[in-house]
Amino acid sequence: MYETDILSPNYSLLLGPTSLFNRTDIFLSTSSSNHVHRHPLLYGAAIYALLLIIVGTIGNMLTIIILLRANLRQYTTMRYLTAVASADLCSLYSWNLNLFYKHLINPYQNDLEDASIFTCRLISFIAFVSLQLSSWYLTLVSVDRCLNIHFLFWNRQLGRADRSTYIILAITIIIISLNLHLLFLNGYRQPNCTPFAKRTCYVCYARPNDRHYIFPKWEKIHVIIYNFIPFSIMLISNCFIIRRSILSTHRQRSMSAVDCRRTSVRNTTNRQRKQRQLTYILLSVTFLFVLLTTPVMIYNVFLRNYLKDRKPLKYIVLGILLCIQFTSHAINFFVYCYGASKFRHELSAFFSSLLRRKGQLVNQARASVGY
Repeated sequence: MYETDILSPNYSLLLGPTSLFNRTDIFLSTSSSNHVHRHPLLYGAAIYALLLIIVGTIGNMLTIIILLRANLRQYTTMRYLTAVASADLCSLYSWNLNLFYKHLINPYQNDLEDASIFTCRLISFIAFVSLQLSSWYLTLVSVDRCLNIHFLFWNRQLGRADRSTYIILAITIIIISLNLHLLFLNGYRQPNCTPFAKRTCYVCYARPNDRHYIFPKWEKIHVIIYNFIPFSIMLISNCFIIRRSILSTHRQRSMSAVDCRRTSVRNTTNRQRKQRQLTYILLSVTFLFVLLTTPVMIYNVFLRNYLKDRKPLKYIVLGILLCIQFTSHAINFFVYCYGASKFRHELSAFFSSLLRRKGQLVNQARASVGY
């Protein structure tokens, strides 16, 4: 991922005491690029990437199914979180999948994008679009929550669940349009080149007359779209949400101190407790997203050129940072299960309905056989 290396295989890595796990030169700069770099940390990162695909796929699919149930999809926030889960699901099959393929499947450490122009353009498009969409969908959740608790009219007018679909569609069209050039301009096949071993003759993330087409040119724009702008909006929105949440807590305690037996006070307290629970989930998801995705962006901006010729250190650092980044796109299901009682209730109801349906099918099968 991120860089195409046209290298020849080094079969000596398979022989002798200097092979595989006994390499000591990971911090040395390599002047030649004809090595296949192996290291235990690379295998660990690749296995972890596979686990993220398995766990993230199951978790995000369950999240989509649960959030689309009738009791939850009526809420605007749940529709935005459904969009987040959809984007997260797609993102796991881009650079995260490539990390597993590169270091455990391909013998020459080629990227998936090196296989053809089609895979180059498709994977790069999915990667950039899904990551940016996930960030902006999460930003919509923060903004909607902030406006909802500060303006009474928002939930009744502009923040209605049916209008959230149009907002999601608009953001999706804008992000896809910004990245559409990747499907037509990214990558090229080297002329007069014959594929052999590590050499695939395809160069991804570059143009014939511009090898910096993606890195660093488009990457800088990606950092702004994926990190800088959404993170700034989320930070401002969450500050307002936290402030209002603190004020609401103080007000609730004052009301409870006056008369804790009144039914209206108890109803208000229950409603505010549910609102706070939703707020805490939102803050947890956004905090984890910022915490886990920022390191790889720092690497792309400040460390990429410095580690360009330092392999396998470059592979190790990038692999670890990618694992950290894509963890944020695979764990939201567990955050919802831990912090949202409504989500847990709907999840339990979903599995209960599956078990009842299975029991009915078994009984029907037995009845038909008995008949």
